[in-house]
Amino acid sequence: MSRDHDLVAIGHCSRDEFPGGEWRLGGSALYAAATSARLGARTALVTRVGPVEREPLERSCAELGIELRALPSNVTTTFAFRWDSSGRRILRLRARAKRLRAADVPADLRAPRAVLLGSIAHELAPDLFAAFEGSLRVLAAQGQLRAWEADGTVRPGEWERAEKLLSGLGAVVLSDEDVAGDPALPERWSLLVPVALTLAERGARLLAGGKVVAEIAACRVERVVDPTGAGDAFGAGLAIALAEGRTLEDAGRFANAVASFAVEGVGTSALGDRQRVEARLAG
Repeated sequence: MSRDHDLVAIGHCSRDEFPGGEWRLGGSALYAAATSARLGARTALVTRVGPVEREPLERSCAELGIELRALPSNVTTTFAFRWDSSGRRILRLRARAKRLRAADVPADLRAPRAVLLGSIAHELAPDLFAAFEGSLRVLAAQGQLRAWEADGTVRPGEWERAEKLLSGLGAVVLSDEDVAGDPALPERWSLLVPVALTLAERGARLLAGGKVVAEIAACRVERVVDPTGAGDAFGAGLAIALAEGRTLEDAGRFANAVASFAVEGVGTSALGDRQRVEARLAG
């Protein structure tokens, strides 16, 4: 089978709004697609975007070398960011685009080497998890473990259908923040699918068969500017490495090096190319 794309990222892009009126594009799928393209992979992004954010998204994807398939939407999924006195990030969901389904993925994007399902607000329909047979599939599960109050304030939530949908995936990526409500969740999920738990400055933990199989130390970085998107960069690196045939542990180490560049700048500005990632991985 001909595979014209190395990675297809699927999920909502987001409009991330900050105090003072500034906003920028974000979302797991967009960060993952940017990471993949920076690594030299043939990359496509399937997303929904509203009319205000469409042109900036088109421009950004063109600059990054991402093939964009943007589905129309009345709104772009929107989060308002703020921080409490201790520096803890607080999100409020202000708008949410319509869900994405398997039928929304164009026919020429249905057989890539790898698929990154990037969830930010329960936007992935169940049929997406069973699609792409023959492709390596990785889930960035952050948005599946979110719930929100009546005013949109985001809090940890449960994903009731997880066990029915995870089997068959190549891996799931979570952060320690994602599982704050259930620290035993990575171990349970790893009985069904390999799990990568990212631990910010402490590196990452890999689980399979209900137990920890590897602890990966954090890479030394030049500076920490913004950790946003690091977990999504990890997910893209993991998907690409697993699709290339690397073992789970080797893929996790590669993904960890990929993610280390993401924190060194704002948004996608500091992502490393393949040569720089391999050099950092080699020490």
